[in-house]
Amino acid sequence: MIRNYLLIALRNFKRQKLFAALNMFGLALGLACAILIFLYISDELQYDTMHPYAADTYRIGCTFTNADGQEFDNTVAPGYWIKQLKETRSEVIQGVRIDYIGYPTSFHHKANDKIILTEEVRWAEPGFDKVLAFEMLQGSREKMFENYNTLVVSETGARKLFDTADPIGEVVTVKHNWATDGKAIDVVVTGIYKDFPSNSHFKPNYILNVNALRNVRPNFDAYMEGTTFRDSEFFESYIVLKHNADIAPLEKDLQQWANQMAQADSGFVAGGWKLKPFLAKMSALHFDQKNLWENGIRGDKKYLAIFSSVAILILIIACINYMNLATARSTRRAKEVGLRKSLGSKRREIAWQFFSESVLMTFGAFILALLLVIIFLQPFNQLAHKSFTIASLLNPYMLLIVVAIVLFMAFVSGSYPALYLSAFKPVEVLKGKVVKGIGAELFRKGLVTIQYTVSLVLIISTFVVIRQMEHMQHTKLNEQGSQLLSIRYGGTAPQNKFEAFKQLVLQDKDIEHVTMANHLPRLNYFGWIGTTLKFPQIEDKNFQWNQLNVEFDFAKTYQLEFIAGRDFETGNLADSNALILNEAAVKALKQPIEKLLGTSVIEVNDNNNAGNRSFKVIGVVKDFPFRSMHQAIEPLVLNPHVHFIDRIAYIKLPPGNFQEKIRSIEKKWKEIFPGVGFDYWFLSDEFNRMYLAERRVSSLAKSFAVLAIIITALGVFGLASYTAEQKTKEVGIRKVLGAAVQQVVVMFVWIFMKIFLIAAIIAIPVAYFLADRWLNDFAYRSVISPLIFLLSLVGLLAITLLTVGYETWKAARANPVNSLRSE
Repeated sequence: MIRNYLLIALRNFKRQKLFAALNMFGLALGLACAILIFLYISDELQYDTMHPYAADTYRIGCTFTNADGQEFDNTVAPGYWIKQLKETRSEVIQGVRIDYIGYPTSFHHKANDKIILTEEVRWAEPGFDKVLAFEMLQGSREKMFENYNTLVVSETGARKLFDTADPIGEVVTVKHNWATDGKAIDVVVTGIYKDFPSNSHFKPNYILNVNALRNVRPNFDAYMEGTTFRDSEFFESYIVLKHNADIAPLEKDLQQWANQMAQADSGFVAGGWKLKPFLAKMSALHFDQKNLWENGIRGDKKYLAIFSSVAILILIIACINYMNLATARSTRRAKEVGLRKSLGSKRREIAWQFFSESVLMTFGAFILALLLVIIFLQPFNQLAHKSFTIASLLNPYMLLIVVAIVLFMAFVSGSYPALYLSAFKPVEVLKGKVVKGIGAELFRKGLVTIQYTVSLVLIISTFVVIRQMEHMQHTKLNEQGSQLLSIRYGGTAPQNKFEAFKQLVLQDKDIEHVTMANHLPRLNYFGWIGTTLKFPQIEDKNFQWNQLNVEFDFAKTYQLEFIAGRDFETGNLADSNALILNEAAVKALKQPIEKLLGTSVIEVNDNNNAGNRSFKVIGVVKDFPFRSMHQAIEPLVLNPHVHFIDRIAYIKLPPGNFQEKIRSIEKKWKEIFPGVGFDYWFLSDEFNRMYLAERRVSSLAKSFAVLAIIITALGVFGLASYTAEQKTKEVGIRKVLGAAVQQVVVMFVWIFMKIFLIAAIIAIPVAYFLADRWLNDFAYRSVISPLIFLLSLVGLLAITLLTVGYETWKAARANPVNSLRSE
């Protein structure tokens, strides 16, 4: 019987090639989309599960609270705490300290004179690989840190530093402004390890033995295990506990040691500070909305829920297509059903026949979907910032998900055609009549209404996301983001040679601006840069404000807009003691701008006494976002003294051949700074990092919207086919009675217009609600313009008219004699 079902199904597919292809393609698109989305979701939900004791591993953090009750969370902890936990708590199986020190480390391979600057570095204790997933590809895992001055590199790190050469045994000179105190250390490469997966919060390209610092830190033991804030380093601290161990006793001991450290620091106590440790489970790090455990990357289960909903909706509208296209051919299958029933077939058997066709169609669509997934896997990786391979599909979780999706589609898409077609009465269908139940017709139209509604919501939401992304990208700071070249300077190159480098670069007549400032934009994990100021002529109060340490020509380079006063003047020594405020600072002072210009400002030191630096306000610039637009713009001062370490050189390149200019700049860099690595990026790259989650949503939303439109167009085509087939005789009668082609076309179009209008009435408020909720996460949001809704409606309506045009025109142009001949 099964063989018989399959033969009949294959014959029907062969007889109706176009509709079989449309059915299969629609199902395949939905399947491929769902597989990719759930691949992403599965990967996110399995973040950090690859580590050997992931379920029982914790990170130690600590919260500093000042006298005003402000809390400052840290994802690191004193090394002393790990030592104490390992020695005093039996439930602690493993404990390891890993040092991450901000700012880039210089790696110099002198044998080929290759220098790279990178922040993808960790200084780890031997034994870190017992806590964190680690797969050695070359070298001995047991002996990799046998000697102090040793280094292991990832596959990617090896390519960056050594190209295609074998790095094992190579000597690399390492230097960092703080970690090595600016001194050079020679280390030997002892191994190459496999790149960490993208869903691990720990994925450095270079791991150094922390004991290599013994040669440059005389107080190394205190650095690792000091009992005071002054001596101890704060580490990324991991502990592995016995399964289901209670963490309350550990937190109690940690608080006791924290109190001891606090009491040992008189300044800490006098300032009213408090310190509170906390434990965070490794499996929860990625989705922690309070603390950022991985630089620049944080998961959000809200987006996973959105993506899951979209995947299910796309699956449903793909299934609706199958239902409509299958039932659209009902009259062609009606006599088959009548004959089978008259020969003794039961409704259950006929239903299974149609259901088996659905299963076969879904299986064929699944094969096509897998092909589409393989083709689009790399583009999807770029959109989602993942590193999926074909092997990722063989993950047990994904296999279960894929099987569930295929079964779901087979059942949902096949159930209605099977029940509907198997219900035909043999006497009526053999006479040429097919039951046109009002309920069935309303059901089909309802399905298309759902397709329209989902498509409209996705299209409108996509426009809103794109508009917000443009709003964020076109800020004053990033107007020329693609032209502003950022070069790492602080901690790598001597400040006293910057002017020589600047003048050498400015010899290029195409380059007008070279300046220096802090690392911009300020990403969330950079930490606060600011100052405490007092305005004695206004009120006796300290203001803790953000501060950018800049060169005199910073405002010109970024084309900041002055609303009062003036800019710093090159050559004017008096401007070394000047400040520029933003509008938010003026509002905080609650004074007229005219009164603030020329006002004295005193920088206050930590002891709240007047410092040796006083300034005068010379100008006010229009507010510009120097941090994420998720955050409100706060008071800011521009200080014409570059930061002691946080220094980036900015060069505004002319439009055109960027690479040629960069090569020229690099040549001049090496001329002024021999032996110093040249690390550069464009300012727009930093904005892309800042809005990584939003860019991902934007990219995926565009893809979802396009897919929804394509699948909906197929569904509309199915309903148009069905309607044209059902109204063949009606059209014939109308034409015999004198109806024009245009009148027949309008009749068909009005059917879809009614469906479209109903869908629009549902979709517009739903889309507005969802878009408004999403935009509420931004301090500065774009306006939800009525034009977005109008363009979405007109666009989808135009696609609808084009889609139904063929079937409508064909039905209207048909010879009425042919349609009435059987009457």
